[in-house]
Amino acid sequence: MTGQDLDSLDAFHKFVLIAVIDLRSREDTPVHSFDVSGVCEDLLDEFERLDEMLPGGVTRQRVISALGDLEDAGHLGKETTESATGKGRPAYALSVDEAGILDALGDDDRFAAAVDHVRERRN
Repeated sequence: MTGQDLDSLDAFHKFVLIAVIDLRSREDTPVHSFDVSGVCEDLLDEFERLDEMLPGGVTRQRVISALGDLEDAGHLGKETTESATGKGRPAYALSVDEAGILDALGDDDRFAAAVDHVRERRN
C-alpha cells in the first residue's frame, strides 16, 4: 500500500485500519466487526483529537461498512469464522503492509498519537 492509496481513504477508514492493526498486534486475527468497534471506541476515549475528527462517532454498522469498503479496495482480506453457536461470521485480516500503513498514518498529525500507541503495543 502506498501513501497515495491511503490518501483515497477518508479519516474513518484510516481509523478502522489503525484498529485492525492494533488487534493484530494482540494476535486477535482475523478480526471481527465487534472487536474493531471496541478498539475504535477505546482509541476515541484515549485520544481526544480523534473524537473531534470523526463526527458521528463509532457505530457497529459504520465499522461493518468500513470493513467491507476496505475489503473491496483490497486493503483487507475476508474470511468466514464460526461463532460459538455455529454461525458463520465475516472476519478480516490485513492484505497490505502493516508497517507502511503505520508509517504513512504516523506522518499525519491527526493519527500520530494513536499510531504511536499501536506501535508501543506491538513491542
